[in-house]
Amino acid sequence: MASLSAKAKIELGSLLVNQDELAGLLALLPKEHLSNYPLLQKELFIKNPNTKNYNKALKDGNFSKNEYRDRIFARLDIFAYEIACSMNTDHLVERVILMAGDDMSIIDELQIEDIGAEVIQRVLMDLSANVRKQVQPKGDHPFLAERGRIDHKFWRHADKAHAAFVEGYSTQAALDAWCQLNLNTRCPQSFIRWTKSHEDPRSVMEWVEYAAREQA
Repeated sequence: MASLSAKAKIELGSLLVNQDELAGLLALLPKEHLSNYPLLQKELFIKNPNTKNYNKALKDGNFSKNEYRDRIFARLDIFAYEIACSMNTDHLVERVILMAGDDMSIIDELQIEDIGAEVIQRVLMDLSANVRKQVQPKGDHPFLAERGRIDHKFWRHADKAHAAFVEGYSTQAALDAWCQLNLNTRCPQSFIRWTKSHEDPRSVMEWVEYAAREQA
């Protein structure tokens, strides 16, 4: 608390006093953040005005649970399509080509076993990895930070550091030693955390643009 400014403390105090507003904010937290407070978590959901509106709409027959769920899935379909279009899905397309050739109508009849569970799993894993990248604020990229010192000598070669990380230099000490030897600079403390979140820098558009500017 000592680290908060006086104005921030006033706002925090106001939030603590306004329990309805606080409850609304807490209800939006991912469940794992309230795992130690199961009763609170349950009541935050049950007593939320939108939950009450939803239950009333169900009771009035405005829609069914399945219709509501299907509308959510339809929205997720759009998200998945937009993300998938930004991914390299050549392996999926090539797999389908082997079965459908020039007859696109065959694609509509393909089953999971036709495409292959491993192929589909790879697509889903890539989608999962790219979801966070879609919403990651630019400020979360250390090489775009507006404050502090940025080691451009390191970050413009972040792809090489990532490759070393994948090859086994997976601790801060090991990767730092590798960077000193191969890049003639130190490995920032933030890099391993960043690369675990974003994986290959070459798949991060902000880094690609940054590296192009730095190497121009």
